[in-house]
Amino acid sequence: MTTLVLMRHGVAEDDNPGGDAARRLTIVGLERAAHAARGLVALGVRPDIVLTSPLMRCRQTAELVAGAAGCALADDLRLAPGMSTSDLLEVMLEHPDARTIVACTHQPGLTYALADLTGCGQIGFRRPGAAVIDMESPRLGGGRLAAVLPPRVLRAAAGY
Repeated sequence: MTTLVLMRHGVAEDDNPGGDAARRLTIVGLERAAHAARGLVALGVRPDIVLTSPLMRCRQTAELVAGAAGCALADDLRLAPGMSTSDLLEVMLEHPDARTIVACTHQPGLTYALADLTGCGQIGFRRPGAAVIDMESPRLGGGRLAAVLPPRVLRAAAGY
């Protein structure tokens, strides 16, 4: 069984001269993403790898998670906006030895993937929130929702 943690990036700036892909986390976004990263680890999430959309706001969030957990980090264009559940599953399957994977990506793909993998319906993701899925099989409907972790829960777990 693999544990998949779906995570939404932190709060980003509204605009960037470099375009959408260059939008960075705000100061508050960085602080809250750091708290969320420490909260995940405090709750026992120990990823083998953090996979991320290459867009700057996701990459920054994922770096904080990988740093807090002391694990590898990898960008994957398939996790960029427009990600489908099939894209997510393909990326997961490329890491067969990983027991726990954090995937940092964007809305609405996160909501759709969570519903497709667990059948739990559509649950929104606040920034930077997460959902933990126990994946019995890497396929549609192959997971069980273990936890929904809104930002306030992650901050509290980190002691903030």
